[in-house]
Order: sequence, then structure tokens, then C-alpha cells
Amino acid sequence: MKEKSEISRRNLLGMAVCGMTAFLAVPSVLGADTSVSVPKPPVALPQYPNEHYYHNGKFDENKARDAIIELAGFHGYPITPGLREKLWVSDYGLGRFTEVGLAAIGIVNNLDGEYSYMMQDLFILPNQMLPEHWHVDVPETEKKTRGTQKDEGWYVRWGRSYIIGEGDKNLPAQVAVPKSHGPVTVEHCTAADPGTFVKLARRGSRHWQFAGSEGVILTEVANYHDNASVRHTNKTANDHFLAGVE
Repeated sequence: MKEKSEISRRNLLGMAVCGMTAFLAVPSVLGADTSVSVPKPPVALPQYPNEHYYHNGKFDENKARDAIIELAGFHGYPITPGLREKLWVSDYGLGRFTEVGLAAIGIVNNLDGEYSYMMQDLFILPNQMLPEHWHVDVPETEKKTRGTQKDEGWYVRWGRSYIIGEGDKNLPAQVAVPKSHGPVTVEHCTAADPGTFVKLARRGSRHWQFAGSEGVILTEVANYHDNASVRHTNKTANDHFLAGVE
């Protein structure tokens, strides 16, 4: 009887552990979309000449989105339904997307309640520069946008980003500011690999990024983001960006 009791207890314990394992394997997010696609990464990341992204002198956003999806696939970033269509892409009116540009997808930009918060994923192609910019304090508008300067930080998930802001000048040789962008005002560089979080030096400080040879995908966290509060060092980029602000 004692032996049978021991067996029963072992069996019950085993069943409990198995049951717990099965429960933990179930997605914990209610309503999670299970149709996420994680494509097999290609052997090499396709790269295209600058003219590939233009048609009759106009920036081809669809080709830019295709390149970002290839970047995502190369790194194993989940291709969720509608991701390609939701991507915001820009060459900032400079006509050199392979040199200066950005793609982003907003996850949340919350202004409700006492506190605000924002999260988005940024996609930067190989050796592409996210232009130098900063955030100003914009007075509240009829849309009730808070007049607080954006404070932010970036968590690298795939690839490498050279994140540049205020501080001692230490740009590595591989970070070459394109002529299409023109002079920058800050040159303190932090080389950030997956798992690295880099914070903005201070609110209102200028900053920019430069992707490594395999591009980079980062998650940006911040307080509420308002396009109207963004300013770019390059006048053409600044005018182009603000022209699209609603």
C-alpha cells in the first residue's frame, strides 16, 4: 500500500507539472493575432542603388516599404498582418533614400490620463542616416497636445545603430555623414547592439542615428510624440517634414 501511495503521489506531481507546462505554453495576451509570419532570413540582405527608390524623380514609397520588409525578414522581425501598409517611410525630401531616410511603425501614442507615453519601432537600412533633429516645446493646441518636450530612448533589437548626441566628439570612421544631409552639430557616438538601451542626453538636445552594415531595428520609447514639435538641422528635411504635419 505504501508503494502504491508513493507511485500515486509521483504520478500526480508529474501530471501537475505537465499541466502547468501546457498552460504556460498558451499565449498570455488575449486576442493575440496568431497569423504572425516570421520568414526564413535570406542569406544576404538585398541592397539597391538609390535610383531604385525613385520613379520620374519622385520617391517611390512602395519600393521603400518592400526594402524594409526585406530588412525585417533578414533579421527575423515578425511580419504582422498589414505591417507593410502601415509603415511610414520618408526620404525627407532629400532624394537620397539610401543615404538619409527612415521607416517607422507606431505601436502606441497615448495622451489620455495624467501621464502620456509612446512606443514605436524604427527601421534604418544599411549605412543609412536618420537625420539630425530635436524636439521643441509646442504650446497646447485645439487638439490638446501637451506642450512638453519629447524625452526618449532607444532599445536595439536587431543589427547595430550608431546613436549620436551631445558629448565629446568620437565618431568612428564607419559613420560618415552624407553630403546630402550636410553638417551636423553633435558628434558623440554610442555604438549600440541588440539588448542595448541608449537614452537621449537631455530634453531638447539634437540627435541622429547611423545604421551598421546590416541595418538596424530599434524600439523607441518616449512620452507623447507630436510631429509639430520636430525640428531638423537640414532645412530641406525640416521643411519637407513639417509640410506633412496635419
